[in-house]
Amino acid sequence: MQDRKAERAFYDELFSKNPDNEHITSGYDELHRIAFPAPPSGVVLDLGCGTGAHAVRMAKRGYPVIAVDITVPGVRAARDRLAREGQRAVFFVGDAECLPLRDGAVAVSWTSLLLHHFPRLDELPRELARITRERVIAFEPNAQNVLTWLAFNVVNRIHRIPAMTANQRALWPGRLTRLFARHGFRRESLEYIDRGWSDAMSGLRRAYAAATSWLPARFRANKFLIAFAKRPG
Repeated sequence: MQDRKAERAFYDELFSKNPDNEHITSGYDELHRIAFPAPPSGVVLDLGCGTGAHAVRMAKRGYPVIAVDITVPGVRAARDRLAREGQRAVFFVGDAECLPLRDGAVAVSWTSLLLHHFPRLDELPRELARITRERVIAFEPNAQNVLTWLAFNVVNRIHRIPAMTANQRALWPGRLTRLFARHGFRRESLEYIDRGWSDAMSGLRRAYAAATSWLPARFRANKFLIAFAKRPG
């Protein structure tokens, strides 16, 4: 089960110290172009919005946005960021597995670096199926990248990496596809994407990238962007 107390404490501190925190260093607009080949037909839920890095960019694209995070500092930072940029959204603090939203309240649920914070993905896909009318989009660490798998699923479980919470695990796209299929979704698209961030492992990641440059993208990329379409009925 997810240790919510530890999760909240980690991000309370991070977002309080750095209200402009962004978990990836570049390429947000490219992600959104891939994820939204056409504008959404209604509200986009940015679930696990953090400090609003995705919410503000989607709002600038003209999408109606609801932004939700487990932390008060995160929601406050997201709200302030959108206000500075002259954008609007609806914000609230909430538990991703039990949201105060009606059935089918949103057209699209955008979950960036959220699903891998749940060691057991059982309640969250069910809740996403309840509130989402059309599509769920997830951007997650790729367990097919050996270095990513080792960092998230081995090292962090034995000796927690300071930049991570104890809950985090890299995910397998195939397993995620089968999981969401049980909740009425079919996989619509899958893109492998490499996105960096600055920490003690930056040099090791560059070395891994150089050593594996000949491999297919599914083994090289440290992230994947996957979209699920809800089946009718």
